[in-house]
Amino acid sequence: MTAIARARMRILRPYLWLAPALVLVVAVSFWPLGYALLQSLHRSDYLDLGTYVGLENFSRFMLSEAGLERAWNSFVLVVGTLAISMPLGFGLALLLDRPIPGRNIVRTILILPWLVSNTVAALLWAWLLNAQFGPIAQALNGIGIAMPNVLTSPTWAMPALIVCNAWGAFPLVMVFLLSALQTIPKEVNEAARMDGAKRWQRFRHITFPLVRNTTLVTLVLTTLHCFNGVTIVLIMTGGGPFGATDVMALRVFEEGFKFHRMGIATAGATIIFAINVFFTVTYMRILKNEHGA
Repeated sequence: MTAIARARMRILRPYLWLAPALVLVVAVSFWPLGYALLQSLHRSDYLDLGTYVGLENFSRFMLSEAGLERAWNSFVLVVGTLAISMPLGFGLALLLDRPIPGRNIVRTILILPWLVSNTVAALLWAWLLNAQFGPIAQALNGIGIAMPNVLTSPTWAMPALIVCNAWGAFPLVMVFLLSALQTIPKEVNEAARMDGAKRWQRFRHITFPLVRNTTLVTLVLTTLHCFNGVTIVLIMTGGGPFGATDVMALRVFEEGFKFHRMGIATAGATIIFAINVFFTVTYMRILKNEHGA
C-alpha cells in the first residue's frame, strides 16, 4: 500500500467506524422524519400516501378555530407548568443544598414523582380530584364544603392538568439545579457573606449567574416534555370538557390512531416538531450569548 493510500485510509477510517451508527440514525430518525413530511402533504390512509393536497392538512390542523384554540391551550399548559415547577424545583434545590437533617431521605422522597410513569400519575390525580370518592372531596365534605367536579369543569380542568404536570416535572428541575448548586465552591458564598452581602444579594449576584446555563437547559427540557405530552391529558380529561384541555399533541394522537387520518396527524406532528426546533434554537442562541458576554 502506497503512502497516499495509507493517508487516505487514515482519513476514512473514523468515518468507516461511524458508518453503522450513522446508518442506524438515518434509518430510525431521518428517514421516518422525511416520510412524515411527505405524508403531511397527502390525504394519507395509514402508510399509503393517497392524493396530493399540498398544505391543506396543515391548514385543517392549525388554522381552524379549534386549531388555534388547541395552540392556546398548549401554551397555557406549558406556561402554567413552568410557572409552578421551575420555582418549586429551584427552591427545593436550594433547600437540599443546605446541611439539613435527613436530607438524603427528603431528596429520595421528592424525586419519586419523577420516577412514576405518566399513566400512574394521571390515574392518581384523577382519583385525588374525583368529586365523589376522592380523598380531597371526602376531607372537604367532612367540614361541610362540597367539592366541584374539577375534571369536568371548563374552568378547573386546565388548572388540574397544570398541577399534575408540575407535580411530575419539578423533581427534574430539582435534580438538575441541585447538581449545579453543588458545583459552586462554598468559599465563594462564604467570602461574599463575610463582605456583608445579604442572602438575596448572594443569590442574585453569585448563585443564580453560576447556575443560569443549567436553568436554561432545564427550562427547555421541561418545556419540550410538557408540550409533547399526551398521556396525562388523554387519561385525565381526554381534551374535554368542551375542548377546554384539547392540546396539539393530543390532537395528533387522535388524528393518527383514532380517526386514522395520517396526513393531518403528520402535519400536526411536523408543526410540533418545528416548534420544538424553535425552542431548541432559541436556547442555543441564549446560551451562546451567555458564553460570549
